[in-house]
Amino acid sequence: MKIKQCVLLVVLMSVLFSIPTLSFASNPDVREKQLEEALLQQLHSNITGALKSIYKTEYVMIGCTEISNIQQPEAMRDQSEKRSVNVDAMNGGKYFELTISLCRVGPKEDNVELYFKNDTAGANYYLVDYKIITGENSQKLTE
Repeated sequence: MKIKQCVLLVVLMSVLFSIPTLSFASNPDVREKQLEEALLQQLHSNITGALKSIYKTEYVMIGCTEISNIQQPEAMRDQSEKRSVNVDAMNGGKYFELTISLCRVGPKEDNVELYFKNDTAGANYYLVDYKIITGENSQKLTE
């Protein structure tokens, strides 16, 4: 009888522990935030490298980071179709253009937008352009 109770207890505990996990993973807002954090973690060296070159310093301070825009470049397939299609890499990958918004960067605590693309053969992200937003034009980002 004790073995049946132990097995039943283990099964019940596993069901109870899996319920929050299932609801947590199925929530689209949480999933989107997790995907954004994962991509930002992968881009961390690109972001810090870009900021080091912009501010001409070895160390950079960042208050908050978010992906404010993701676009997939499009090309016209045929003039008669008037329909645009996504540009694909030759190896089957996808090209993207990202805008990364940062706040409280550098000694003046500027807001910065970094523009990245990955349209190279290796599909590695590289800095295309940036914009420093200071003073009254600065926008508060959510952390």
